[in-house]
Amino acid sequence: MLGAMFGRKDKELFFMLSESARVVVRGGEILKEVVSDYSDLDIKMAKLTGMEHEGDRIIEDLVQRLNTSFILPFDREDAFQLVQKLSTTLDYITGIVDRMILYKAGPPDATIQEMVDVLFQALQHQEKALHLLNHLEKNLKEIMKCTEEIRRLEKKQDCLYRTGVAALFDQHENDPISIIKWREVYEHIEMAQDYVQDVAELISNICVKYS
Repeated sequence: MLGAMFGRKDKELFFMLSESARVVVRGGEILKEVVSDYSDLDIKMAKLTGMEHEGDRIIEDLVQRLNTSFILPFDREDAFQLVQKLSTTLDYITGIVDRMILYKAGPPDATIQEMVDVLFQALQHQEKALHLLNHLEKNLKEIMKCTEEIRRLEKKQDCLYRTGVAALFDQHENDPISIIKWREVYEHIEMAQDYVQDVAELISNICVKYS
């Protein structure tokens, strides 16, 4: 059973995964601040960049630990994928704000705000699931609830994305530049959500393998 495999290094790996997920959630909080209050963008972007650097440091430590640990609580390939997808999620979150600043697209509309809120909810469930993974057998039901909720949110995000992009063409029919700018922001939110969904699938697979 998975619990019997735990050693000191394994617990450190779980702690670092949880820390990485925490940093991603903090990045999501800053993103929510941006779309709810479209001011002081340089300050918020600086905070987000700082979080990204912290996330990169944790990821580097995680990769080093994965390369040197002889005992892992689950497949090394699964662990590497979790690390990579957490890192890419944070990259996309930073990219959302970066594009809003770079393109000078203006204050986000209600659809963008709702999409970011859905993404943030998924990030919170992701953090919870990774935190609970340290005691898989004990927390199996709660972990699976988290992954199921992430799947539900991913479907909701798909709907928001489709309706949002369609609305762009209606609202900016005579302004193709605005359509291009905002569509890329929409796509980055959607991609970040997809990576959270990928993490949820990996966690679900780990639960099936080792529970």
